[in-house]
Amino acid sequence: MKTRLLIVLVILALLTAGCSQPVTDSGEKDPITGFAIENAIMQYYENTSEPIIIYEQIPFEDGTLVLAEKLMDGEHYPDLHFVDNSGKVTHLTRGSYCWTLNYTQFKDNYIYFGLAGVETRQYIDNPIPVEKVEALFPDKTVSVIPGKSIIAHINLIDRDSRFFKNPQGYIMPVKGREVPYDFTALLENGEELSFSKKVLNAGIDHMPDYLESKKAEVYNSIAFTFTPMLTPEEWQKGYFSGEICLEGKTDHRGNRNALHLRPTGHMSLLDSFILPQDIKPLYLSDNYIRTTDFSTGETVTVKYPEDRKLMDCRILRLTKEKVEKEIGQDSFAVIDVDNKGQVTLPHEKGHYLFLLRILEDKEIQTYTGMLVIK
Repeated sequence: MKTRLLIVLVILALLTAGCSQPVTDSGEKDPITGFAIENAIMQYYENTSEPIIIYEQIPFEDGTLVLAEKLMDGEHYPDLHFVDNSGKVTHLTRGSYCWTLNYTQFKDNYIYFGLAGVETRQYIDNPIPVEKVEALFPDKTVSVIPGKSIIAHINLIDRDSRFFKNPQGYIMPVKGREVPYDFTALLENGEELSFSKKVLNAGIDHMPDYLESKKAEVYNSIAFTFTPMLTPEEWQKGYFSGEICLEGKTDHRGNRNALHLRPTGHMSLLDSFILPQDIKPLYLSDNYIRTTDFSTGETVTVKYPEDRKLMDCRILRLTKEKVEKEIGQDSFAVIDVDNKGQVTLPHEKGHYLFLLRILEDKEIQTYTGMLVIK
């Protein structure tokens, strides 16, 4: 009998190894853990045969935040997923960037997430583990301990060169809407490394002039990339239900110049006077890879699915004075669309924030983009 009991205990230990269960403040285990999380992520990615890595997960509100990705060719980095207590991915980010710090906003929190082991790249030859990640604000410091190892590697492929070594995933929810003046890591050897200064130094050459501010929230924001936390259906409408972009000139080689607009969610017609919450993070973050150049006074075509109706287009030139205070909807200029679906861009050079609103099913679908007029 003792031998049989010992065998059962060994089997249970093997099954639960590597599937750590997050603990809430009350000490109770979160109800969605282990295989339920893996199944939720697998179902979202339609039971793909491609490798999927779950780096970290923490209980959050009425569900679980999960840092995971499906490995793809080229540069890759995990996104944040919210799995509700029914075991379904209800919200997620798309488009986190491997060369910056990443954050989103969800349920009245700014949520910072990433791979601490990857963000200490200068130690790649002799990796020094990260003991703690900290976000420093004028009135508080928020800390999180990154994971020591991945939680799950689904559809494992031998010798997968895209797999991160020593990733140390972390998820850091912070109440409010502030960018920290510093984002740091304490290494196990006692050394402190500023992630935000490291990213700032690497990207200083493409910092827009409107971010050259003395305010830490403004200046340091270029170290971060923001991506909204939307439902799978909102992402589907943004990317798979027809192209949504500003289409410009085509060069002599046939290459088309286009600014692809990304979704920022939907709202009711009654809330049409409210800006999407993520307008501010959009211009106060690194949008270098998502910004398109146009000429002064250029005429571009506004493209969106034929089954939707245009509500309006708005544009705002970004300056240091404007971004240092809260920008409201009245700050945007309505830009006229002619009967060919075209708009004429401003003649003044600079960085601009473009806002497109279209109607579908009695709701406003909002899309935004950053452009530079040269």
